[in-house]
Amino acid sequence: MAKKIALVSRCAWTLYNFRAGLMRVLKSQGHEVLGGGARGGGFAAKIRAIGVPFKNLPLDMKGINPVSDIGFFLAMFFWYRKEKPDIAHHFTIKPVIYGSIAARLAGAPKVIAAITGLGYVFTGSGNPLLQSLVEFMYRAAFMCCDHVFFLNPSDMDFFVSKGIIQENKAELLPGEGVDCAHFDGGLFPAPNPEEPPVILMVARLLKDKGIYEYVEAARIAAKKGSNARFCLLGGRDERNPTVVDARDLEEWIKTGVVEWFGETEDVRPFIASASIVVLPSYREGAPRSLMEASAMSRPVVATNVVGCRDVVMDGKTGLLTPLKDSLALAEAILYLLDNPEKAQEMGRQGRSFILNKYSEQIVIDSILKIYDE
Repeated sequence: MAKKIALVSRCAWTLYNFRAGLMRVLKSQGHEVLGGGARGGGFAAKIRAIGVPFKNLPLDMKGINPVSDIGFFLAMFFWYRKEKPDIAHHFTIKPVIYGSIAARLAGAPKVIAAITGLGYVFTGSGNPLLQSLVEFMYRAAFMCCDHVFFLNPSDMDFFVSKGIIQENKAELLPGEGVDCAHFDGGLFPAPNPEEPPVILMVARLLKDKGIYEYVEAARIAAKKGSNARFCLLGGRDERNPTVVDARDLEEWIKTGVVEWFGETEDVRPFIASASIVVLPSYREGAPRSLMEASAMSRPVVATNVVGCRDVVMDGKTGLLTPLKDSLALAEAILYLLDNPEKAQEMGRQGRSFILNKYSEQIVIDSILKIYDE
């Protein structure tokens, strides 16, 4: 039976880039789909082009602000009262917390949440009072939820062990899913072996993504005689307190230690041009950049931390290095550059790994099963 399903994320960008496949499948099955979040970057129009109306919601992405957060909660509540969705599915912290409570109070029959990562409050704020407050808010939200998806076992264990969520409500999803037909390295030219190899890091320019370790690894590689180009692809998120200082970025570019490509709507040509994709992050939910790189048959190098180690088979699809260890990171990159046949085999195994475990269809099927219960 056709349902009305509301999907809400923090902004149009995340909803389109991470949920477009789900929206298309739901539409093809005859469901009425609504989208919601903060508008920006033209992605609301892309969502509407799928046939999904998009509601611009007053979501403040800069942190906890009682006034703006109450406004967001009320906007969600009245929107749900008006639309009367059969299912309200929320992604990212504020929609999960405020949206889940608003949906339940508005009478939504089924409320679902997805924890896409622990976020700065748990991983980098160093503020126990703030963490306790957010834990309390999550408990309240999860009391309103029928089901909660997690993207890695460590995050799920964290919430269950602290009693934030009942274990019978929690389910592990294999990441957010990758469209392996879209992310196919065969659609693009291979890197030119006559040119300096490209090492690519795809991430927001945040300290806890390991940007500074990556830059130092680039310096180490250059001192060891490597001619590799170390490149960054991603924007500076000024809303995040760990954003890389603009002066540091300017100096890196000026001295030539790294190249910065800025932001893009399509990462595929950049991944295709790379010999290795790197993510030295401090902690992840399910790092999409690594999964997309593996889907495109590129070997990856990442830190041996939550999230990264879930999507990298060490020694088979890539290499894992210790946290905050620039020397080990540089050595792993240089090893793959010095052993191109091994790197190519890791890339081939990486695509097979993603196809079999993290493809978008696997994730969508798991979500639809919960929708149909």
